[in-house]
Amino acid sequence: LFRSLQPVQAGKKNWTNQLDSWPFRRMPPELIGEVDWPVQVKEVIDFGKKGKGWEETKPWRKLEAPASKLKAFAPEFVPFAAVNPEEGSWTSRNDASQSREVFLMEMLAAMDHHMHQLRETQQGLVYTVETACKNALKGHFGRLILVGSAALRVETPGSDVDVVCFTQRDEGKQAVGLPVTVLRRVHWSLKELLSQTPNYPTYFSTELIDEARVPILRVMWGPKDNCCAVDVSVDQTRPLDHVRWFQRVGAAPRPTEPQPPVAPLVTLTLRCVKWWLKERQIPRTKEGGLPTVAWLLMAVHVSSLKQTNHEALSKRRPMAALLSSLGSFFRHYQSLERLDGVLYFSPDGSSSEFRRRERQRGCSPWAELSFLDPTREGTESLSLVPRLHPATQLLLGHELQRAYQRIEAHGDNREMLEDALRPVPEGINALPSFIEEPLCALVVRGELSPGTGSQQVELAVIEKVTPRPGWMAPFLLRSDERSQMTVRLMDLEDRSGRCRFRRVPRVTLCPANFICQVFMTQDANIWRIDEEGVVRFHSMRQIVAGLMEQSRVEESCEKPKTTKSVAPTLPTALQNVTNLPAADLKVKPKSIIEKV
Repeated sequence: LFRSLQPVQAGKKNWTNQLDSWPFRRMPPELIGEVDWPVQVKEVIDFGKKGKGWEETKPWRKLEAPASKLKAFAPEFVPFAAVNPEEGSWTSRNDASQSREVFLMEMLAAMDHHMHQLRETQQGLVYTVETACKNALKGHFGRLILVGSAALRVETPGSDVDVVCFTQRDEGKQAVGLPVTVLRRVHWSLKELLSQTPNYPTYFSTELIDEARVPILRVMWGPKDNCCAVDVSVDQTRPLDHVRWFQRVGAAPRPTEPQPPVAPLVTLTLRCVKWWLKERQIPRTKEGGLPTVAWLLMAVHVSSLKQTNHEALSKRRPMAALLSSLGSFFRHYQSLERLDGVLYFSPDGSSSEFRRRERQRGCSPWAELSFLDPTREGTESLSLVPRLHPATQLLLGHELQRAYQRIEAHGDNREMLEDALRPVPEGINALPSFIEEPLCALVVRGELSPGTGSQQVELAVIEKVTPRPGWMAPFLLRSDERSQMTVRLMDLEDRSGRCRFRRVPRVTLCPANFICQVFMTQDANIWRIDEEGVVRFHSMRQIVAGLMEQSRVEESCEKPKTTKSVAPTLPTALQNVTNLPAADLKVKPKSIIEKV
């Protein structure tokens, strides 16, 4: 399905200054220094001598030794290209189109450099987890498999390492128990193992999430706001099936095949889309949004289209092809109409199709998105996407439109591309389960017209949040309809950005009505929201207006034509008679006239 791009001719330019300018380049010293691992880990794993280059020591290869069954963390193969003006590979950065290509190249190179720095720490954490699993399960331990973004080679700075511990029956044919029971045993064994290190619990920390649908054990090294984390699950086959599917269709390299000289175009596209999700804080599954695998499937679908391939392969430079592929992705999903339907993949992954939903008269104007799991067939097929409430759809619609407008913009395209991937403040798209002071937010409520189902975007101040009984997480789900929040509605002046409270009683809403937070400042008795909040407010209202207009057009097109029926003419004396006999009675007209 997907071709690999030709390697970029390497130049001699020093990239140190460019790499140092990226925010994720700055890391705590303890994350990149030597870690004092437990004794059992030190006896088996050898990270190589310090002082040699990464390409010489290749410490991540050590996990392929017979002592460990985990094959993980081959070197990245992102094209680490450099600009070489002498050979004419690139023109001056004053060229808008090529400056965007340089930006993408710098971004990928900085990501690659960052991941190389964390490789040794990640490797030690994975092997520590594997050792704890072996100590806890004994003969029940089967193997530890790498899944997720690291296995797909689309990991980005801040990505967790996902592994699955598969169990087996021992010689006595006894089952090991439920996954949550296994994780508790591994958790206890891990604490005992980590207690051997002098830094525990200064730098090591663990968290057992046993109440989730899929129990997870998180193992972290470093400060919580910038840590290296490994997520462990037990006997979960679906993540492994997804990795194998992406490898089968060519979106990720197989571990048994030779290392490609440069990443396939679709793999780089997946990595950039994943970075956009992280920087713009698009809601994830645990927050009530789309799972990451759904976004990756959307990118694979667009990359497999003939038009996308034709546009990308017509570019002579690799970064130009990547820029074209990203533009195709955001162009394809820039409106909620493109998220209203079902995405199908053939069993072998050779083709895909998005079938638009046929709207019936009077149905909801909001999108109903469904992705059938490509690793399941027949009666086992299921959707990977939860129900998306209107508030979440508005946030996704705004972010997709925003990215498309900036990637396809003319003029100083480098600045626009940087703005498309500009990070938003931490937690702006999340609703905390407890607030100490009121916060300003965009919400949806009511209907623009009765019976239309189109809710209006409102500016509100959340004064109180009441989680549902038993909820302990620091944030509320976007699909939560049981928890409550008390809000005061506000009106916004378009030109000045001033806000004033509406003279109506307070309203009680649920987290499903929450879109995002906005920043508001107070100067005396004047309230204002920031420029980003004003842009989001008007953008989302335009999306709602577009949905309403589309519904009116569809209703007008589906409205049946009325035909006039010609009734037989009755005598003047009979025009006001209403108690005539039924048509099936054999009564002669003459007798009727006589009765009248």
